[in-house]
Amino acid sequence: MHDSLEHFTIADVSAITGIKKDTLRKWEERYDFLKPMRLSNSYRRYSNHQVAFLYTLSKKMEQGLSLKKAIDATNDVIYMKDTSALPSHSFFFKLLAYGAQCNEEKFSYTLHQAHQQCGLVTYLQEIVQPFLKEVGNRWATKQWAEYQEKFSSTLLQHHLIELSHQIPVPPNAKLVMGACLPNEQHELPLHILLLQIQLKGARIFLIGQLPAPGTIEDFVEEFKPRVVLLSATTRLPLEDIAYLKQLDEFANKHPATHFFIGGEGAASSSISPKTIQIAQSLETIWPHIL
Repeated sequence: MHDSLEHFTIADVSAITGIKKDTLRKWEERYDFLKPMRLSNSYRRYSNHQVAFLYTLSKKMEQGLSLKKAIDATNDVIYMKDTSALPSHSFFFKLLAYGAQCNEEKFSYTLHQAHQQCGLVTYLQEIVQPFLKEVGNRWATKQWAEYQEKFSSTLLQHHLIELSHQIPVPPNAKLVMGACLPNEQHELPLHILLLQIQLKGARIFLIGQLPAPGTIEDFVEEFKPRVVLLSATTRLPLEDIAYLKQLDEFANKHPATHFFIGGEGAASSSISPKTIQIAQSLETIWPHIL
């Protein structure tokens, strides 16, 4: 990949879109909708706009559209809003390519470059979150092996922790504690959420994945946080009804601390705690932090 010109090799494009290299070559021969630039050695180089087109095209075909209908639908999307013009889009594609290839040096460099050029909020919302969602989809559909998912999520987590350490904390800042529920293995969403909260001037602390029952309560007793954010990205942590009831009763006995539970698992479940609030967005939490 030629980073300075934002040009992608055919191997990069295949990794980003999931379209096989042979298929890309055949489409180039049979159809006129995509002609990559050729170097003096005849190697193909795809522009950021072309990659955006092929990425969107692959998503349309995954929905069951024929190639012709997918091309028409992709044209509608691309020309209604030229998403490839966004600098974040290029970083998103690079991370997909380097994550699939498990290229640690280029993956880490792209993370740092994306943060520096886009700023933390844009970086988190327009690069990191869409990237994690796409990684999850590719792992669930077997497009990516587990080692590729682990490679990408581990490097990203290390980078987010590094960024957190660089943000100054004002004196007497309110403490916000993030905690995975027992049986919850995904802590990256909490890292992203807590970073955004830290930018607002709060002090943050994260209890990682799979805490033993009672750990969250012990931390609350010891540190007395202003807010506790409980994460459930799947429904699995919510299946322990007895523990959730116990935690809700604990929250009721600690009115100085505001308890919230969020994540895709919580949003899609039918739980209705009496004290712990269901957080649909950060807007629910801000009044208790700012």
